[in-house]
Amino acid sequence: MPPAVTDSLDIWAVDSQIGADGSISVDFLLPTGIYINLDVPRDATISQIKQLLWKQAHSYPLFHLLMEIDSYMFSCVNQTAVREELEDETQRLCDVRPFLPVLKLVTRNCDPREKLDSKIGVLIGKG
Repeated sequence: MPPAVTDSLDIWAVDSQIGADGSISVDFLLPTGIYINLDVPRDATISQIKQLLWKQAHSYPLFHLLMEIDSYMFSCVNQTAVREELEDETQRLCDVRPFLPVLKLVTRNCDPREKLDSKIGVLIGKG
């Protein structure tokens, strides 16, 4: 059986030739319609990336229309072509592995604690 060969164009692979300095160029779409391109570390967590984006977005127009940073989360299209909301901000970007390095900043539907309370309620049989 031949050895496994990784795709040389897979930017998320550990031995990828793209981004030799460990950074990846990611496109960000803000709710205000602003597009920002940033080079972010491949191993950065979603939380760290959001902080970098927020600092950069501060110098762009319409920043004053955005709510506080905790009101947003990222959304992307994953490797299986499914839209995924990245609620867990402790994940690293290389672990999320979006299909393309494009992240959309979307408004959270509800407070994460409310969602957790709802899940706990379902698990214990509470309506």
